[in-house]
Amino acid sequence: MRPLETPPPGAAAHERVLAHAEVLRGDVRALGECAERLRAVQERLAANGLAPRWLGESVAAHLAACAVAAADLDAAAARLTAYAARLAREHRGRRT
Repeated sequence: MRPLETPPPGAAAHERVLAHAEVLRGDVRALGECAERLRAVQERLAANGLAPRWLGESVAAHLAACAVAAADLDAAAARLTAYAARLAREHRGRRT
């Protein structure tokens, strides 16, 4: 895990929320890369035919878990982005 890249001190709340959303999007990308590697492992296991069935089942389960986690994190990032937009509107409204 990489540390959260936060905006400078004094940044508005919406900027801090957007920073969290961007970290989640990075995690979605990392899970996609992991899924690609797992698919390659799955293909090699199927092609070689020597691996025990439980190993292929385990790889398939981890591949499914990557997909579920990526979808959940992507949805969370979208909700955080929408929340940040609302905070930005409220922030602008207070400054005028």
